[in-house]
Amino acid sequence: MTGQLKQLLELSESEIENIRNTTIRDRCHPVKRLLDPRDGVERDFQVIVNTERALRHLKQHHTQWFRNLKPRLLNINDYSNSSGALGEIRAFGYILEAGISVEPISQNGADFWVEDNQEKVLIEVHSKQLHDKESESLEKFYNDLRNEMTKSDRKPGLVIGEHKTVPFGKPQEHENVTENAISKLCGIKRTEHQMSTNYTSILWLDFQDEVWDLLDTVDRVLPVRTWNKAFYSGELWYAFYGWKDAPIFQYFSLDMPLNDEKKMRHPGRFRNSTTPTKLDAVIISFSRNTVILENPFSKKAIKPSLWKKLTFLPWFNFEYSYTNWPAMNLIQRIELEEEKLKKLIELSSIDL
Repeated sequence: MTGQLKQLLELSESEIENIRNTTIRDRCHPVKRLLDPRDGVERDFQVIVNTERALRHLKQHHTQWFRNLKPRLLNINDYSNSSGALGEIRAFGYILEAGISVEPISQNGADFWVEDNQEKVLIEVHSKQLHDKESESLEKFYNDLRNEMTKSDRKPGLVIGEHKTVPFGKPQEHENVTENAISKLCGIKRTEHQMSTNYTSILWLDFQDEVWDLLDTVDRVLPVRTWNKAFYSGELWYAFYGWKDAPIFQYFSLDMPLNDEKKMRHPGRFRNSTTPTKLDAVIISFSRNTVILENPFSKKAIKPSLWKKLTFLPWFNFEYSYTNWPAMNLIQRIELEEEKLKKLIELSSIDL
């Protein structure tokens, strides 16, 4: 951690020592990760830079908000509290850096509201955590490893442990890993009690926690991606734009028959006509990309005046975002992506 970040976090020596004495549970304590980034892990250093950058902006006018948040930040009993606090810090600072007027909401409801031409826009921040059972399993693994290393009768030598983690939880019997991830992402903040039927409502998803090291890739917002001659569904695209019975690709190849085909059992968040969402957009914050997925069916969409400012968010990535702005053709774009996915399935049945 740089001296400047230590100063911005207002950490005393006793607070630093308290954090450094925490053990690895399902992960390192989120603040300890900033204090002692892992050697050679570039993503850790990038998250430090992003957090420091956000703090610089928010502490110019919102120091008291930060101080009120600090007990959550330093919570050593539940690491998700610290993770959530850091997500809010980054979101608040990013929005301020973009030149947008933003205020925290003190009552129950969304975390912030921003003003756009004298209209409120609500923003709820969520830092996705590991699935509960996966978190417990990983914590047990680290505890067992520590116990093994401290045994008095242990023979000298290197202790190596291996643990397979499925961040969204192990899939049910009828699911594969991709289908399970789509379902879990689709269900984030499902009750939507922080959102509004009158004001534009945005969900900010922070994926900069340590547990998302392997998922911090912007191509997961694409409908499909390829690797090593195989097709894979984009979990985030499907979670919001997928439709019921949409084909789910996992290790899918055009030169092999489509065995064990998986289909979405529910529509994506933006396409649920039975229970329409109050969400108008989702902002996804990766360590080096910020993308925006708009609801193409929204009746209270982000207005052009705010859109222009959102392009100044740190790491904003326009080419990977799905937006109504500036061409107002998002529905057609989603329909075209849907057609491509259906054609892939058709191609798999043709002899090449």
